[in-house]
Order: sequence, then structure tokens, then C-alpha cells
Amino acid sequence: MNGAVAERVPLAADALIAEARAATGLSDFGPDLSFMTGFRRLVDAVEAMDPPAQLRETAHHKIVGLLATRLRFAEDERLHPDIVAQAVGDPLIVCGLPRTGTTITYDLLCLDPAARAPREWEWYIPWPAPEEASFDSDPRIAQVQAIYENWLKHAPQLADIQRMDCTQPGECNHGMMLHFASTNFPAELGVPAFARWLQDVVPEGQYRTHKRMLQHFQWKGPKGRWTLKSPQHLMDLPGLVEAYPGAMLVWTHRDPVLTLSSLSSMIAGFLATVGGANDLKAIGRSVVDTWCAGMARATQARASDPAIEDRILDLAHRDIVVDPMATIGRIYDRFGLPFTDAHRARIAAFLTDNPAASRLGKHRHSPDQFGIDPGEVHERLAGYYARYGHLFDRA
Repeated sequence: MNGAVAERVPLAADALIAEARAATGLSDFGPDLSFMTGFRRLVDAVEAMDPPAQLRETAHHKIVGLLATRLRFAEDERLHPDIVAQAVGDPLIVCGLPRTGTTITYDLLCLDPAARAPREWEWYIPWPAPEEASFDSDPRIAQVQAIYENWLKHAPQLADIQRMDCTQPGECNHGMMLHFASTNFPAELGVPAFARWLQDVVPEGQYRTHKRMLQHFQWKGPKGRWTLKSPQHLMDLPGLVEAYPGAMLVWTHRDPVLTLSSLSSMIAGFLATVGGANDLKAIGRSVVDTWCAGMARATQARASDPAIEDRILDLAHRDIVVDPMATIGRIYDRFGLPFTDAHRARIAAFLTDNPAASRLGKHRHSPDQFGIDPGEVHERLAGYYARYGHLFDRA
């Protein structure tokens, strides 16, 4: 009927699976179906919001794409069992809350000629397997960069918050999307029910997917010592160390009140790109609940398991800002890695012409803007403040 409003078609898990199977011509997700728990949680969380059309369409496209990728991964593994026979070695992994200096630390570590870091475009569009010969000219680079440009069109403030270059080293939380267990979903879609699930539950099997992706990336792509980063690793340090017993972990520290305000501002920008909720206080509440839960979980894991504690080097945010070269040297000394002249030269060149410097001072935010109560954060993270408060910036 002319002028009638089109009926909204709810997202349904079985229909999304059927759509992914039809799109790929594949039906087998492989033997590990642990991702299905998060997948169904996400679908339910999207529907619980009764989202506007743009956000629903974005979620639909994203979910079907992830399911299709899982089908293709399973088919690759069936045809090429050598993929999962590969060792991935002992990765060097940066963790710590968002906005604590993790990015600059990660960038400097990735300048090591011996390092191999997944690029942002690899995490976002991981299939087909990247190839070394075309690694710097892969057509997915243009595809993902176009997504970034669209985000900036709708939320230009994102350029003042973080780099928007998909050829740079990317974060593991992008990869966790393939397991439907990522903090990216609340950041990019809202989905408060899914955020609450992540606060309460450690998703089973997420590091099997994570390791499988690293095997996929190194199969035909560049090789090297895996160098990784994600604050989300704090939510499951036991699972991380179980998957990578020789992992070398770098935990960066800064007053959480400052970091949670900054992260809330970034999420508000991402949600603006898809017509998501613009209730700043609700965003702040979700960020506080998510990361207080994650930090408390990580602090307890360290205190209760020497195998985790022994794998971690703690760094103050101010250390990497004031003397980045010496700080990288500390990391290499701690883990017995060679800090080569070639690596030092690359760091020196990077620091001379660092694009991140153009963002300094432009990102404006405050805890009050997002309803973040410093007293509540201090109370909920009392154990963290007591143990690591001496590492916070005092200026």
C-alpha cells in the first residue's frame, strides 16, 4: 500500500545462519560450536533494543558476514589441515585498560623487524587468508578504509580520539568478534544486554578462535613473533595464558577514572555513526560496569595464580610517554628478547614523525559528562588501586 511503513523483520538466529549458508554455499561450521552462545546472545540483544532501521541493518550485515567467515574458515581447515597444525609461538601481548598508553606501546613494539602484528584490515575481513606477496596491496585495505571514512563522515571527532588507518597494527578485540565475544559489539552497536553478558560470563572457547585466526594469518601471510594488543584480554587472563603458556604480557596502568571517561567518549562517537543511542550517561554506566568487572577479574586472576603473575610486566602510562625508548628496552629486558639497533632506529624515526602527536590535547571529555562517579570506581576497584595506584600519573 502506498505510504505504508515497511514492517520491521526481527533478526532471528536460524534465519541468519541460513542466510550465511546460502551466501557461501557452505553448511559446516566445524566441530567447535562454542561461538553459538555469543551469537545467539548478540541476536537477542539487538532485538531487545528495538533498534532503528540503520542500526538493525548494520547489525544484520555484520552478523551474517561473521557467520559466513566462520563457514569459510571451517572449509579452509577441511581442505588444508596443515593450517591448524602450525605453532604460533609465544606472543608478546599488550593489555591494560583502553586509553592507558596501550596503542603507543604496541606501535613501538611492532616496529621490531622480528615482530608480526595483525593489521586492522586483517582482523575486520580475515578471509581469504592474507598472502605475503600482496600484503601491502590487498584490496581489503581499501574496503576497510572506506568504512573508516564513513565513520569519520558521521562522527569526525573520532579523528581526535584515535588513528583511523586500517594498515596499522590492530587489536585482538576485533578478532574476538568472530567468536561473538567482543567488547566491540557494545561499542559499535550499543546492545546493553550483550554488554551485561560479557560482564558476567567468560565466553568458552574464545581463545580457540583467537589462535585459529593467528594460524590463518601466518599460513600464507608474513611470518614473525606474534605481537598483539587488546584490553579485552584482562577479562580472561587464565584463558589467555592457557592458550599461550609462554605469552609475554605487558599491562599498562593509569587512573581508571580518566580512562573510562575517554573510552566513553570514543564509544559515543562510534554509536553516532550507526544512529545508536546518544544517552551519554547510559554509555558511561555500561563502560564503568564492563571495565570494573574486567579489571576486578584480572586483578583477582593475578593474585590467585602465579603462572599468570609471572608472565606480566607492569608499566605506568607516564613511563611510555616520558621515555618510550627506555620503556621498550625494559620490556625486552624483562622477557629476554634482543633489542636490536634496527628496532631502535625505527623507534627513533617513528617518534620524530609520529602522527599520534597531532591528536594530543584535542580529545575533550570529563567523567561528569558521562555520569562517571570517581568514588564508585575507587570503591569497585579498591584492590586494583591498592596494588597499582603507585603507577598512576600524578600530574
